Amino acid sequence: MMRAAPQSRGRAHEHGFTLIELLVSLTILSVILGLLAGGLKVISHNWHTNAARIETLDMVSRAADILRRDASGLQRVVAMGRQNPRYLFAGTETHLSFVTLEPPYPSAAAPYFVDYSVAPNGRQVELIRARARYQHGLETFPGATPANRVRLLQGPYRYRFDYADKSTGTAQWRNSWPYSNRLPDLIRLQILNARANTLASPPLVVAVKADAELSCLVKKSKVCSAKSGGALKVQAEPENDASKYKQEQ
Repeated sequence: MMRAAPQSRGRAHEHGFTLIELLVSLTILSVILGLLAGGLKVISHNWHTNAARIETLDMVSRAADILRRDASGLQRVVAMGRQNPRYLFAGTETHLSFVTLEPPYPSAAAPYFVDYSVAPNGRQVELIRARARYQHGLETFPGATPANRVRLLQGPYRYRFDYADKSTGTAQWRNSWPYSNRLPDLIRLQILNARANTLASPPLVVAVKADAELSCLVKKSKVCSAKSGGALKVQAEPENDASKYKQEQ
């Protein structure tokens, strides 16, 4: 008579998870998930940082194009004051104003008074470009309607204009332009991080158009910077032979 093998001997060869093995597996899994979450967080942070940087560079690029266009069309408009003539140009660290000739697109080609100014807006600071149609006899920017005010730059930045004169051979930068009878050779716009006070982008440098006033086309013009080394000076009228003879007598 054959006896059946004990069932306990077969069960001894079966394997299962013990409580310790389960805890170790869960611990390893939690470590892996933590590493993955940290990696995704770093990737997300870098993505947002790069996206913000690209947005800033795009904004600065558009503002640079507008400033270059305005500087290339700058008109050497002269206002005859009571004593000395002066250019319609004003430049400080946070303000820039002059007359420029706008192209036919997107508006009609005409001289416009443009005005760049820095204005706080809550925690951010804006660089505003305003414009108004130039009329003969205007000597200061007359103001602009809301439709003619455009926000060029916005963010946690500081905007600073500088001006350079290359008459000495090298550019000497000033945070304001002190001369009324001479225009700067270069205009620089710096965009700085408000907290770190470091450059948020490379400085934007534009050259002022070097030409002469329309009055220089007149042979006997009293005001012509092309005849006086770039500075506005009232030219003395030439003496005729009769007056010279009287002085000699």
